[in-house]
Amino acid sequence: MDSYNRKAARNSNLKLLTYMFGLIIVIYVLVFLPTPYVIYEPGSAEDIKPFVSVKNGDTEEKGTFMLTTVLRKKANVALMLGSVLDKNEQLAKENLGGRTEQEYATEQIFNMSNSQTNAIVSAYVHAKIPFDIKMDKLVIIYNNPKLATKNDFQSGDQLLSLDGVTFKEYDELINLLKTKKVGDVLKGKVLRNKKETDVTVELIALKDEKGNTRPGMGVNFGIEQKVVPRDSDKEIEFKLKDIGGPSAGLMFTLELYNQLTPGDLSKGYRIAGTGTMSPDGTVGPIGGIPHKIVAADREKADIFFAPAQNYDEAKKKYDTMKTDMKLVKVSTVDEALKYLEALPVKGK
Repeated sequence: MDSYNRKAARNSNLKLLTYMFGLIIVIYVLVFLPTPYVIYEPGSAEDIKPFVSVKNGDTEEKGTFMLTTVLRKKANVALMLGSVLDKNEQLAKENLGGRTEQEYATEQIFNMSNSQTNAIVSAYVHAKIPFDIKMDKLVIIYNNPKLATKNDFQSGDQLLSLDGVTFKEYDELINLLKTKKVGDVLKGKVLRNKKETDVTVELIALKDEKGNTRPGMGVNFGIEQKVVPRDSDKEIEFKLKDIGGPSAGLMFTLELYNQLTPGDLSKGYRIAGTGTMSPDGTVGPIGGIPHKIVAADREKADIFFAPAQNYDEAKKKYDTMKTDMKLVKVSTVDEALKYLEALPVKGK
């Protein structure tokens, strides 16, 4: 009998261990197993006013201008399964174009900076404020993954000097490289994590569109520019952090224009939207507009500006929503301004 009980106990323990081992495997597969997928879903719709300021600007704003974002997150198996049940989530294969996560993040930060620059230019032009543009920084976005680069650069480095030369314009760097040959080793300095760091660059052979060979570094640079108004009372400062990409250009422009000119362009409405901004005021297409519309509606937006090239995609999502928010198609900032100027004050 004792022998039978011991055998039963061993069988019971074996079953328990098998169950526990199986449970661990299931948890690992569902939660920890890496996948090549990401999930896109509605992010935030945030008031822009706290992020920008115009020196001696008109701060009257009874409504609000909002930028909208898309949340991108790595997908484990559990999240992949859950996304099937959520109509606002989109499962997609991750594609960084050969870049690392850090390089992708650096590029998105640069795109946001470039978006701010274009918004400032467009707002100054429409507010008829004279300004000048100068280069502020040369930032390394990433080494071209298709080239055998030979340098110490890291994504996010700010180039301070190369071969003892500092640069006020990007063309000055190009002109320096024209005086060198393939295989030359140059010493340089970068600002990395707020610390000046020495780097070495060996020039490699690059080919232009005509097939001609020239010396170069094989680096994708970001040129950050500074827009300086000739009237110092109209200086603009951005305080935005932790948001990347170029898609807030239109909404930045509207907020800046509102502060640069007298009166309240918002007229008490909650105004959201998206779209890149060119210096000439053209509103360009963006990604993820169905998610941005949902984010705006969650924050009770009255109006959503959609780029003309994204409008059909936006309307398809909009038609599935129960919302009082108005969807407005725009191709230029002038069209958005004309629409807002024609609105009555909210509540009247």
